[in-house]
Amino acid sequence: MTGGVPSGTWVDEHLKACPQCRELFQGEAMVGRRLSATALGALPMSDATLGATESLLENERGVRAYLRSRSTRVRFLLSLCLPALFLIRELQGKRVPLRELGAPRLIAGLLLVFVLAVVLRSALRPLPIERRAARIRSVLALLAWCVPYALCLVPEARVSADDFSGGFAFRSMSCFAYGSALAAPSFALLWLFDRGPRMALRVWALGAATVALLANAILLLHCADPHRTHLLAGHLSIGLFWFAAVSLVARWGRASDGGVSGRQNPR
Repeated sequence: MTGGVPSGTWVDEHLKACPQCRELFQGEAMVGRRLSATALGALPMSDATLGATESLLENERGVRAYLRSRSTRVRFLLSLCLPALFLIRELQGKRVPLRELGAPRLIAGLLLVFVLAVVLRSALRPLPIERRAARIRSVLALLAWCVPYALCLVPEARVSADDFSGGFAFRSMSCFAYGSALAAPSFALLWLFDRGPRMALRVWALGAATVALLANAILLLHCADPHRTHLLAGHLSIGLFWFAAVSLVARWGRASDGGVSGRQNPR
């Protein structure tokens, strides 16, 4: 009735026990905002308005509607299946046997997988009401982008005079393409599982973090080249590329929305 989105501890506690109110807050509080606008007179109170609101709920059909209507736990477990399959595939291929990784790189790989699970869990949880929780997710996305750089700090990673010899560019591009191609489907899964009317910036950022973590975990088992220049160019650059790409897409989307709003509401 006030036109604002309620927040606070009492709201969080109420939402845990009230499924009806949770519907109002789903998808960036789309239903609640629309009903609020109707109540405030910003939209005419009519059967057409109410029918349009109901159609937003009733027209949820198809594969994506089914997937994103699953519980958070189910969506989280499903999102883990694809990364697990790719990692198991690399382990079975034995291009880089575990015994040759060494303890530091093995620990770094386990850290990548752990942070990957945390990122997926965070991306699929309902959007928090508190701004502090939303900021924490932004920090998590940045942290996830930084974690793969730990691979440059292990003793096995070294710099030598022949780093740029022996087809350096081709090897780097091959690893970049291979890691990106296998990690990209996990980004698509996050889009399928996301419950918002459009993919929010936090999901874009966490999706890019997912690609960065999974691609580097896969390449750790796929590529035996320990040189830091190759790691930076062929492995770690994947995260930088995806974060830059999703930032540009999100910025373009906000600019488009602003342009449409300006034409519709010249004030």
